[in-house]
Amino acid sequence: MSRLIAFVFCIAFLFLAGGGVKIGMVLMALVFALLVAFVAYLLVRLFLGPPCS
Repeated sequence: MSRLIAFVFCIAFLFLAGGGVKIGMVLMALVFALLVAFVAYLLVRLFLGPPCS
């Protein structure tokens, strides 16, 4: 998941550097949403722990 976030961030940065501001900003918003979801997932996994068998 973190590699996907980094990949989308790099693509967004390239769009922003190349002048595609609208597409770059949309991709940056997607990166932010993915980061928030990933951190929430990590926090939930931290507090719930591994499943008991």
